[in-house]
Amino acid sequence: MSSEFELRVEPFYRVFEDFYRFAKDAKSNGEKVAGYFCTYSPQELLHSAGYFPVRVLGGMGATPLADQWLQPFACSFAKSTLQAGLSGDFSFLDLVMFSHTCDTMQNLAEIWRRRVTFCEVIIVSTPNYTEGDIALNYLIRELERVRKELEKITGTTITDEKLLRSIEIYERHRANMKNLYSLRRQNPSALSGEDMFAIVMSSFLMKKEEHNALLEELIQELKMLPVKDVDKPKVVVGGSVCQAQGFIQAIESAGAFVCDDDLCMGSRSYVLPPIYDGKPIEILAKMYLSRIPCPAFHKPNYDPAEYLLDKVKASKADGVVFLQTKFCDPYAFNYPHLRKTLEREGIRTLLIEVEQNQPVSESFKTRVSAFVETLR
Repeated sequence: MSSEFELRVEPFYRVFEDFYRFAKDAKSNGEKVAGYFCTYSPQELLHSAGYFPVRVLGGMGATPLADQWLQPFACSFAKSTLQAGLSGDFSFLDLVMFSHTCDTMQNLAEIWRRRVTFCEVIIVSTPNYTEGDIALNYLIRELERVRKELEKITGTTITDEKLLRSIEIYERHRANMKNLYSLRRQNPSALSGEDMFAIVMSSFLMKKEEHNALLEELIQELKMLPVKDVDKPKVVVGGSVCQAQGFIQAIESAGAFVCDDDLCMGSRSYVLPPIYDGKPIEILAKMYLSRIPCPAFHKPNYDPAEYLLDKVKASKADGVVFLQTKFCDPYAFNYPHLRKTLEREGIRTLLIEVEQNQPVSESFKTRVSAFVETLR
């Protein structure tokens, strides 16, 4: 912890002791636990069905069991999660939910269904084109199908009232997280990038009700602090999945300050706009289609480079470090446009290819250090 306010931040760091300690505790107390692979999975439906939803993350190290089923060019996130599933590390899960995003995750869902047999599997097919009535009507029908499937598995009815209560809890959490990101931009010295990463990671692994309470205490403390900038080069971290604390630690150890992120396991998880009109299932469909899209999805008139540029300017960052997960094709296709747009505005960038199941390499540290020197 590098914050001046460790007492308020320390509870979030507890997730690094064991990502699934909270889920295992819940399971031992008789609760049902569901894992989800992507924030396009409608966690509110899982919550309203009585599950404790937690994000599925891979472990560190080799993936010999997963290598038997996934092609060599599958990303390390897919391989490491399948390795954990085949090894029985997720035996505390009663159910897993996949959302059809990239081709690799679609393949992983079918392999998991056939080879990891200790838990139920639900696949949500989110339309890749996220605009218009056709996409909305399709997703509404798909979410209704998922609701019926969950009711069949659990033997309980997911009423509109239950679903609306879950939507309200999750919307409160997204509002708190967006508020926290905003406070960091206004007062960068309040929380380090490492602190923020711990808060983000814990948001995927704790109950939203408990995480909300911790967030709201922290936000009240931050509002009382004097505004103070940092005297280090500021960087935004971009990419898709980022589950390793070591990447952020290495960047800040090199003398930079991670002031914001554009990660799917970061700020992009909280950008679902609040929707108030319609039945709960319609509200849920509209929210997920209205979000800032993953690189695997298409939203007309949305430019990911302009979105990232606005974020960099708002946080007054000096540069951007792209953490490109090896073989993550959707993000790789986006990258050239992102880089050109930023560099046209005089913003320096660094691309580093990373593996999610490997420790931070010495070459990573060396390249980041050299990049930080250029920002000084």
